[in-house]
Amino acid sequence: MPTVTPLLPGDPRRVGRYRLTGRVDDFAGADVFLAQRVDGLAVLAAFPGAADDAAATDRFVAEARAARNIPPYCVARILDAGVEANRPYLITEFVDGPTLAEVVRTWGPLPPAVLRPLAAGCATGIASIHRAGLVHGGFAPDRVVLGRDGPRVVHFSTTPPYGTATPAADILAWARVVTFAATGRPPASEADLDALPDDLRPAVADCFSPEPLARPQARALLTGLLAGADLSGGLLAAGARHSQGAASRAPAPVTPAPGDQRPARRGRAGPVLWVTAFAACVVAIAAAVFFIAGRHPANAPAPQPGRSLPRADLPIPRQVSGTWSGTIHQTNPSLSVSVRLALPGGRRHGTLAYPQLGCTGQLALAATTHSVLTFRLAITSGRSNCVGGVVRLAPHGNRMTFTFLRPGGGNPAGTLTRS
Repeated sequence: MPTVTPLLPGDPRRVGRYRLTGRVDDFAGADVFLAQRVDGLAVLAAFPGAADDAAATDRFVAEARAARNIPPYCVARILDAGVEANRPYLITEFVDGPTLAEVVRTWGPLPPAVLRPLAAGCATGIASIHRAGLVHGGFAPDRVVLGRDGPRVVHFSTTPPYGTATPAADILAWARVVTFAATGRPPASEADLDALPDDLRPAVADCFSPEPLARPQARALLTGLLAGADLSGGLLAAGARHSQGAASRAPAPVTPAPGDQRPARRGRAGPVLWVTAFAACVVAIAAAVFFIAGRHPANAPAPQPGRSLPRADLPIPRQVSGTWSGTIHQTNPSLSVSVRLALPGGRRHGTLAYPQLGCTGQLALAATTHSVLTFRLAITSGRSNCVGGVVRLAPHGNRMTFTFLRPGGGNPAGTLTRS
């Protein structure tokens, strides 16, 4: 669910025929705004970045036009696109509901009765995108919104297969997302596949093949997942129907108002019936939450032996590249310390320093959920004073909120500014 804040002084007020009503602070890598059409329908307006030249502008417009032809099955539709003041923009459907990342973080792994339709819905969305000749390019748990009619794949790129953005990469990402939904954590070894239902495990295992050409195409994957289903109305339509078993049962959607800091609580804390039915099986995800200062917690159990799966570490977004510094505060015990981050855009690791405590560490980006970048912190010097754990950064222009997670709440937090 998006977090919407008021427009900043330098933000545009209109784009094309759409009126911008608030800034959506849930995306690292693009300026995204809540907008309204003339009929009052809420949509999202995204500005991926400035066009470098006329050729880049023409390519963007052509790709966006192709994206508007994506079949409307389990995806957030692209409704409009254009270029204004040399800035390309996309108008996309606003899907109200929690993301898969939010649901799993709050309630734990999904039960098989929900996991199966979720897997089919995600595969349907990817197959719809591939059918238009495009790829997602960044499929992850925070790119799946559990709407009232089933899962929707959102925030896909308008990029054809270039470099690492390929159909085969999307299929690998699908396998990682399904395994995450079944285990509550990114896949680390072959043993993680044991959490999958027997009828789903072979399909996911095939998609983890290290050889891209050996992974199934999206339509073949979806056909296998829908074995025995009525396909007379079309494969994608059947996938969308089957996915409705993973729909959110939240109250009727309400358009978030600008300035609301937490308008998303309806989807995250409201009644989600299929989650409640399995609440007795929920396992809290707190293994990687530690204190900034104090003794090291007991070591987590070592992963079960097995063949390593592809690493899930992500490159640091270039939009947050630079040196950041500020002061963070914690209670129990009361402590205020300065912190300095170095985040090299495009690289897979950054550094963190607590100068007052004599600690330094390495940051590895593990996930991006809306506007939050989640890093794993490993302390490399000063281990007697500091411990590693999970750091979350919420960037907003040249400022970002820093939060270090620890059990029981009271997370040390503060605001950093970019040098």
